[in-house]
Amino acid sequence: MDFAFVCGWCDSDVTVWGEPVASWWTDKYELPDEWECFYCEGVNVTPPPPWTPAD
Repeated sequence: MDFAFVCGWCDSDVTVWGEPVASWWTDKYELPDEWECFYCEGVNVTPPPPWTPAD
């Protein structure tokens, strides 16, 4: 599932892929600890959940 974040360096909207994790009672996703902005190449830290699903 894709999640929407805002780059802390250039304020661009960025989509980050969350890998599904097996769980018996709820949907869970694992995201990288850090991700690179596609626009400015700034490195951002993934905030704690809950995350906003991307449209």
